[in-house]
Amino acid sequence: MSTITPFPEQIEAGPETEVLVRAATEPRRFLRHLGRDPAMLVGLVIVTVLIVTALFAPLIAPYGANDNSGAMLSPPGWGHPFGTNIQGRDLFSREILGSRNSLGVAIPAVFIAVMIGLPLGMLIGFRGGWIDSIALRVFDILFALPAILFAIALVAYLGPSERNLILTITVLYIPRVAMVARAPTLSVRERQFVQAAKMFGGGVVWTLRKHILPNIAAPVLVESSLLLSEALLTEAALSFLGLGIQPPNPSWGADLGDGRQFMELGAFQVIFPGLMIMIAVMGFNLLGDGLRDFFDPRIRKQA
Repeated sequence: MSTITPFPEQIEAGPETEVLVRAATEPRRFLRHLGRDPAMLVGLVIVTVLIVTALFAPLIAPYGANDNSGAMLSPPGWGHPFGTNIQGRDLFSREILGSRNSLGVAIPAVFIAVMIGLPLGMLIGFRGGWIDSIALRVFDILFALPAILFAIALVAYLGPSERNLILTITVLYIPRVAMVARAPTLSVRERQFVQAAKMFGGGVVWTLRKHILPNIAAPVLVESSLLLSEALLTEAALSFLGLGIQPPNPSWGADLGDGRQFMELGAFQVIFPGLMIMIAVMGFNLLGDGLRDFFDPRIRKQA
């Protein structure tokens, strides 16, 4: 007579889990996808270069961020590829060093938002009922507020600093991550392997970690990469308004705000900080779009 094992570890996972496992164990598949998706390759190269630049910024920048290295408002040239600002500071060095501050705000903020929003969204979707209803009403209220106005109000209340800027962006994106995690959780919780885990006594935390998380990791990963581009824009906007990175510390948004006062004397003061923001946002968006296609089972079956 056949017996049914009471051990949840032996319960078979769903097809989405198999897709993620294959993606993790077959890096050649990822490389082949990169070869078929040049836009994702460009995004990956941009993001990699930005991260390396931020890590080694003091070694790459020819001058210090606040060194008076040339004449005021000197145009781009051999000694100063991006020119100098009104204080005679090298803009190329400031943009290189500013990448550390801009990414140093965006990456930790999104990381913390995912660490909080992901388990929150899984728990809301898994439990359902009144917990889900209350959470949806709270999220609806937060989503009804314009994001940039909410960020301005919060950082103005907390005070302008890098720590408060990270906290503001984190609070702004936790509901976004939670909603992205909640949606697939509602579907996965009805699958047979999750129901079997409940029947055999699997706890909530164990079930979320073993069965729910592997099946919703792909959309959360894609959303995280897209949120990084939005976080860069939010940081730049707040720094542009004087509520983010404070001068004389370098930041793309702060340099853009400082340069706009002297645009008529040298448009390069806003062109280069704006280009850095545009390239960074484009890189994360291209990478996010590529990851979405990579984890899409329909596209993977056609490949």
